[in-house]
Amino acid sequence: MIPTVEILLDHNFTCRKPLLESLKKLDNDDFTRNLGIGDTSFRNILVHLMNTEIYWISLLSDMETEKLNPEEFKDIKSIAKTWQMIERKTREFVSNQTEVSLQYVKSVDWKKGTVSFTVAKALIHMATHETHHRGFIIGLLRQMGYEPPDVNML
Repeated sequence: MIPTVEILLDHNFTCRKPLLESLKKLDNDDFTRNLGIGDTSFRNILVHLMNTEIYWISLLSDMETEKLNPEEFKDIKSIAKTWQMIERKTREFVSNQTEVSLQYVKSVDWKKGTVSFTVAKALIHMATHETHHRGFIIGLLRQMGYEPPDVNML
């Protein structure tokens, strides 16, 4: 299970740089404008991804954390810097996992009730969540006439 989790997360980490580079081409209005979907803007989607990674790693490692505010990020550079710090924490957490620890079951009380899952399943969920939103970003870039990066795994 460890190689699967690491492959998925490494792919996300590898895709971030070209994705952020392609978003640098946007002017500030395009970067922050409400696009009418999900988290509303490119900036907000990126901050949502950072918040999601923070949430899951904090939950799995039993740490307290605060949610990032999209308004605090004025450009891609500030997002890239923060995301690198988050990535370091994620890599550290994953590097300390074993096949046994990945099978540990966590439970969380959400609005819909208590949800239980293994650490591995949560990490896979976190990775596929980012892939899903990366697809949104790429589709939006194409719609706006920009050339998105190639973020295929192979």
